[in-house]
Amino acid sequence: MSYSRRRPDWEFEYDPLAEFENLSYAGDPASGDDQRANAYDDTTDSDDAPVVIVHVSETGEVTSVALASSWRRSVDPRELHTSVLSAANAATMQVLANRIEGTAETSAVPASGTTADVPDTSPLGKEDVMRLLDAVSADLNDFIEQLSTRVEQIVSIRSSGGHVQGSARSGQILALRIDSGWASSARKSEIELELTEVLKQLGEQSSPGELAQGPRSRAIDELQALASDPQLLLRRVGLLP
Repeated sequence: MSYSRRRPDWEFEYDPLAEFENLSYAGDPASGDDQRANAYDDTTDSDDAPVVIVHVSETGEVTSVALASSWRRSVDPRELHTSVLSAANAATMQVLANRIEGTAETSAVPASGTTADVPDTSPLGKEDVMRLLDAVSADLNDFIEQLSTRVEQIVSIRSSGGHVQGSARSGQILALRIDSGWASSARKSEIELELTEVLKQLGEQSSPGELAQGPRSRAIDELQALASDPQLLLRRVGLLP
């Protein structure tokens, strides 16, 4: 998921003095060659094109990292990590904004055509209730332990090539280091590959993942069903006919 605007490869602007300027340099072929070379280089990327674009899925998973073809003209290789962090944070914020917007739209549309589950109406004795509460308590403790382990610890990842490393916690990137000497001479595709590898693994290993949906278990689902229907709860414990 990424959004970008591509400008035309060539933009012409009429200059009435251009013909006379060309005549004055007609005897200097080297100057003409330099001008053509510079014009070609300048059209590789537009002036307002981002140096780094981090592509993410709808769930926020990093799928790829793209560098501008001429990124070294805009960013010192020693500062590349700053641009990557900014792009990654921007992509994450966009995903969060989309989720909030999608949640608001979903809640505004009433559900229709769904078949409700048949509720369990079997009687609940005192021992049954206590057994259910104990099971819910144990499941919640397991969930909290798993969530704490996932989001509180700092995850450190190093690329297989060894030139990029970073750390993250709770899905947020804390630090990113890029070998500036390698970035100064490595091919763009190689840099993109190692950046993608590190950012993707940092997100996968430090974010809550499926735990973000909350605790789920058979006991928890049963208790939630009872809490959502007080009349059913009272009937099952024998307080209502």
